Formats: sequence, C-alpha cells, structure tokens
Amino acid sequence: MKVLTILNDGFEELEAIGTIDVLLRAGYEVVVGADKDTIISKHNLAYSNLKLLNKINYSLFDLLFLPGGGYIPSKETNNAINFFAKNNKYLAAICSGPTYFGKLGYLKGVNYVCFPSLNSDFGGNFIDTYVVYDKKIFTARSVASNTLLPLKIVLELSGEKHLKALLKQMEYLDDSIINIIK
Repeated sequence: MKVLTILNDGFEELEAIGTIDVLLRAGYEVVVGADKDTIISKHNLAYSNLKLLNKINYSLFDLLFLPGGGYIPSKETNNAINFFAKNNKYLAAICSGPTYFGKLGYLKGVNYVCFPSLNSDFGGNFIDTYVVYDKKIFTARSVASNTLLPLKIVLELSGEKHLKALLKQMEYLDDSIINIIK
C-alpha cells in the first residue's frame, strides 16, 4: 500500500506524524509531499525536505491522507484530492481534513466524521464517533483519533490478522481497540 500524505502550512503535527508513524509500522510506504520544500506546522515547527507535489505522479499511490489543522488547502492539494477521488482511489483525512473533501463534493451520500464544529451540509451523513470508513473514504474526528484512523485503514485495507500483528508490535495489551474502530 502506497500512501501520499500532503502537508500545508498550519497542519496539525500529531495528526500527521501519528498517522504516518502507524502506517509505516504497518509496512505501508508513505511519501510526504507539499507545495514547497519547507512547511510550517500549527505550532510553528518547520518540516523540510518534502517531495514537491508538482513532481509527484499521483497514479502511483493507493491512498491520499490529509491531516487537519488551520490551513486552507492549496490548489495543488485540491488537484490531488480530485485526482484520487476521480480515479477511485482511497481518501483519508482527520479533524478539519474531511471538510476539504466535503467542500469539493466528495462527502455527498457518504457517512463521515470531522471536527464537530467544522461540520457543514456536505450532503452526507455526519456520524458522531471517532473514525468512519465509507465508500473508499476514511474520516476521523480530531487529534484524539490520530492512532485510530491509521488502525482503521489497516483493518479495512490489510485485514484483521495484519492489524492484530500491528497492535502486538505496538505493545497494545489486547486487541479490544478493534471494537472501537469497527
């Protein structure tokens, strides 16, 4: 599974890094891209040496992941979302990230979750929970979901056996978390 993560200035660090870390532990290949070489996070930390989006071939990826944060997606981020959606690829986002899918019309008829105060009439069904998967779109509520989102991705795309091995590697005491993300 090959994942493209896109960072924009103002992204939420824990949502991005937590998700990336869990997906890497699961054996997924993760590439981090941006519109420019250095991005400044919500807490004013600089992240550099990123892959430039205009040099990335989106067709090589299976899933697009957007962390939340107080940013406005760039034109190129919106182009990536459109490419993934129109090519029947997986989308994933957390906190404010799902609203960008909604604003582009991709939450119509879809069960989803986002940060509650950011929910709008996206034409889908807001589910008041931590993480939702519907119609190739993974959405998560907030920073409190930063490990639940990637665990849900692993469950749905790689299966429960793979997820249980990941949970063991991550030192979960048992696999009861599976009931939370199902």
